[in-house]
Amino acid sequence: MYHLETILPLYGSPEPVGCSEEEIAAMRVRFGTLPAVVEDFYRTAAKTECFRWGQDNWILPEDYGREGSWLGNTDALILLNENQGVCQAGILKQDLTLPDPPVYVTYDDFSRWKPCAPSVREFLAAALAYEAAFTHVAPCAPEEFYWFTPEEAAGIKAGLTKLPFALQDWCSEMEITLYQNAPDNLLVLMDFGAEDGEPQALYGAVTEESYQKLLAVVGGLGEPV
Repeated sequence: MYHLETILPLYGSPEPVGCSEEEIAAMRVRFGTLPAVVEDFYRTAAKTECFRWGQDNWILPEDYGREGSWLGNTDALILLNENQGVCQAGILKQDLTLPDPPVYVTYDDFSRWKPCAPSVREFLAAALAYEAAFTHVAPCAPEEFYWFTPEEAAGIKAGLTKLPFALQDWCSEMEITLYQNAPDNLLVLMDFGAEDGEPQALYGAVTEESYQKLLAVVGGLGEPV
């Protein structure tokens, strides 16, 4: 699995919904094979409605069925499209026979790919958590993003639990790491590789109780973006 037990509380613990066996079979025909972890995601949770309310767009089997889609411009299996099409994450054709292959990101029409996550399992967990931060932890959240100094960031990392998955080189080539101290709260730390080392963050929680627990560590820190 792809840490679904950790992800679902960030969305208010919905009942997961998967794709049909017919849709999955059509993807196998299109690509010749599917990695086991991708097939598991399609079958168990890919069509969970609230997963589609995030910042970016998950690519599902139904998207591949649309005639004339831009997805025909690459033989990679695309998993996620940035909301303005700035970048896409996917699995390279030569890796599709692996049960849990690495995921890469491209910024230039599929001609060049950079590592994004060492496995589909890690990519799905990190991307689903990141997307939740824009909507489902928003019921209890500040209105702004924040810049943290290196010292503040170090204190936050020490005071929260780091989740065991991350994204590399996602939108704007940032590294995304994720932290929490309750199952339904989250802090997303976005490092843009700036020389001053000041990462940007957004954070929040599904419930007020968990939000207050998060504020006990991060409250009063940082400067609004």
